[in-house]
Amino acid sequence: MRIKIEHTDERLTRRSGMVLVDEFGRRVDLRRVVDRVFGAPGSGRGRAASEYVTAFVDMFIDGALTLEHVRMFEQDHAFKEMIGRADYPSSDAMGDWLRRQGGVEGEHKVWTIQKPLLDLSRDCDATLDIDATIIEADKGDGEKSFKGIVGYQPMLGIIAENGLVVGSEFRYGNASPQAGLVAFVTACRTTYPDRIRRVRSDSAGYQSSVINFLTTEKLQYTISADQSKTEMHEILALPETAWKAVPGEEYMVAETVHTMNDTPEAFRLVAKRTPTTQLDLFTNGWKYWLVATNIPNNEKDTASVIAFHAARGEMERIIGELKAHFNLDHMPCGQFSANSLYFALGLLAYNIVQLMKQIGFGKQTMKKSIRTMRYELMHLAGRVVTHARYMMLRIAAPKTYVEQLSAAYTTLHLAPFPAPA
Repeated sequence: MRIKIEHTDERLTRRSGMVLVDEFGRRVDLRRVVDRVFGAPGSGRGRAASEYVTAFVDMFIDGALTLEHVRMFEQDHAFKEMIGRADYPSSDAMGDWLRRQGGVEGEHKVWTIQKPLLDLSRDCDATLDIDATIIEADKGDGEKSFKGIVGYQPMLGIIAENGLVVGSEFRYGNASPQAGLVAFVTACRTTYPDRIRRVRSDSAGYQSSVINFLTTEKLQYTISADQSKTEMHEILALPETAWKAVPGEEYMVAETVHTMNDTPEAFRLVAKRTPTTQLDLFTNGWKYWLVATNIPNNEKDTASVIAFHAARGEMERIIGELKAHFNLDHMPCGQFSANSLYFALGLLAYNIVQLMKQIGFGKQTMKKSIRTMRYELMHLAGRVVTHARYMMLRIAAPKTYVEQLSAAYTTLHLAPFPAPA
């Protein structure tokens, strides 16, 4: 049967579930906080900062690919009526605002906004994973990274237990991954105070200044260690009886005690080895992976340290979601300052989703990706019906999805939010 396609002026929206984002923002008073942090516009006719920030948050969560896609929100009259919004800024205005407000100061303002939001999370025995990622941007002022990719190399701090991003530092592509890690961990602890107990890092953190800082602050750590001549000499000198097979795994583990020239306290150097077909007389047919840690053996034995440190691979999944599904794998502007603010706002949108899942749906949904959330909850077709004293949203979707959305909205609308930790 031939289908005839026509336009309708009915109050329909494909963003029914995005009402959850608006309701969460209302409950945390997001607009007021944003305007307090960013300040009033430069003129009486200018838009408040909250108009821009909430527009960016909506676009990131909805899956917009470019600034031009703000027009899809402006033309969605039913959605604007549903959330009580008059209009959205144009894409040109949003780009200009990023350039005016961006830079290190703009990035810091976004983290000032995020701190009270992160206080809603009750996870108090937290593990901080730190790592850098590379964003390709061959136009504008991007710089070539150590991988030969032109762009930027932001540093991220992510809480392993709940996936919340608690720190970021937007950097040029040629920045050293080893630079400023002590200051970065300190910033993460300021944003997520009194809850971080452990830090995990790749080999960028294997430096005496970082290890001494973590030791002084009484933070446990696991750090991928360099396979330099000194470390490997100690590992290869271990007797064969020191190596233990791990049940259910194809590798063996062993450990020794190691210290650096500038670290007054020794630490455990844990090793994992797997057989390799490469002929290497130095390693005797084994491939090694080393981890430095100060976690006591009675808390985690050798095999447990290896498994615990390997779990930081979950951070790669989160970074992949940020880049692929929150579209932070490309930057909209040619200026570092504007892109740093854009990236920070993307992290704000991501954290809002994580907190919505934790508060509105329960921790069992924390591992659901934003792509799944969009399919099951955000992008549901609905009709907005206004009565004298209330508004009704009639959704055309499987009943289970509608019930889940209704329950989450009721929780966000009525239930008391967790008190700040």
